[in-house]
Amino acid sequence: MRSLKLLVVLIGCTGFIFGFSQLGGKLAGKWLPENMTFAEETMIATEEVSNHSKEEAEAKLDKAKNNWVSNDTIFLEWTGELLPFPKDAFIYQIPETIDYAENGTVNGLKVELPIGKLLEQIEAITQSNEIFTSLDSELLKRDMEKVASELKEGDHTFSLANYLTENATALETTVVAEISLSGTSDLKEMTDVFNNFELVIPGKASFSINEWMQKEQINLSDEAASIFASLLFELIGPTNFHVSERHISNVMPLWASEGYEVLIQKDRMDFVFNNPNSSDYKFTINASNSFISGELNGGPLPYEYEITEVERKTLAPKTIVQYSATLPSNRKNVKEQGRDGTYIHLVRAAKDVEGNVVETTLYSEDFYSPIQRVEQHSLSRPAVVNNPVVTAPNNGTSGNAGTPGSGNNTSSNSGSNTNNNNTNNNNNTNNNTNNNNNSNTPGSNPTNNSGSGNNPPNSGSNNGGSNSGNTPPTDPGEGSSTGETGK
Repeated sequence: MRSLKLLVVLIGCTGFIFGFSQLGGKLAGKWLPENMTFAEETMIATEEVSNHSKEEAEAKLDKAKNNWVSNDTIFLEWTGELLPFPKDAFIYQIPETIDYAENGTVNGLKVELPIGKLLEQIEAITQSNEIFTSLDSELLKRDMEKVASELKEGDHTFSLANYLTENATALETTVVAEISLSGTSDLKEMTDVFNNFELVIPGKASFSINEWMQKEQINLSDEAASIFASLLFELIGPTNFHVSERHISNVMPLWASEGYEVLIQKDRMDFVFNNPNSSDYKFTINASNSFISGELNGGPLPYEYEITEVERKTLAPKTIVQYSATLPSNRKNVKEQGRDGTYIHLVRAAKDVEGNVVETTLYSEDFYSPIQRVEQHSLSRPAVVNNPVVTAPNNGTSGNAGTPGSGNNTSSNSGSNTNNNNTNNNNNTNNNTNNNNNSNTPGSNPTNNSGSGNNPPNSGSNNGGSNSGNTPPTDPGEGSSTGETGK
């Protein structure tokens, strides 16, 4: 019995000695921290604390934390806008970090970011609190705390678009547009290339039509490339995309929409625009025999954008008259019907969530000259003659008997009257021949006259009486003139 008791005492003593030798170091480190130093290859955040006491390690970590807060920046990003986050909002727990640090490994600082401070900054950059229902703020909080706990050097940006949940479809951007292909000659080319075609524009990237065709080895005619570029230009209208190169035609094509036309000429005229946002945007293009349609989809934009028409003018064509010797008289041929010209001025307005316009920029200011109407007229028109020209020989005898001072005169007049009327130049030639035999009673004036006369030119046609010598006819008649303005 005594031997059994002795055996139990020996076993108990052996266990106590063995257990104390195994756990003593750890217990001493916990209860006597002032006497502890960290083992080799022990890191806390970016600082090595090997062979440092807890007091030394705490001082070193506090200095490193202050340097990180002062020198580096954390940004929140939303639709291209950056908001510096106040780093002093992070609450560091350095003593607790040291107490629970493991020797020989890399340890992170214990840090906490108050959720209220984070939500306050999110609302400040988005200008709305409605985003909270579509944003995984807890995941964003953990990712930001991780960066703060590691004291990583350099700036860090957290894009809120990367933390949107599946229920955030209401915040996405969607724009649609279409162009009629009636009158175009490249229908098959359009339908072959743009059949459920997708084009992704990465964040902070530019896009060039000519570079894209060359890189993708896509061969489009200038007209087809112009239609595609015009569709893209209309789609990016209500966005914050920036256009750096655009050209238009002298005469607006029939397929184009006023203010949205883009002219492409391979290796000469390009269309280039930039996506200033951090997220990607996708164009989806479809072409049929009648239309080419497009849709732009992507993340939310900083503001709501709207294209507004400031001014529009229709410029009526003038009429150009050309005279042609090949046209029959009194004929007219319309060589060009003519077409109205256009001036249009569009601006892009950015509105905040309350509907206030915060920015207005020029989007397009296009001028198309009118196509003048061209008419071809015959070179001359026939003269308008009131009395026909009569040429007839006249031989007559006149016998007069009467009282003094009275007489009867019978005359015959043979002559020709020619009127050449062109461009307000009238040549009138009258050849009058009078053969008169007059017999008068006493008191009468016997006269035998024969002669010819030249009447001065008049305008139009002439119907007049006889003329003897240079005496003007007793009945000069009536005249009319029709003139035509020369070229």
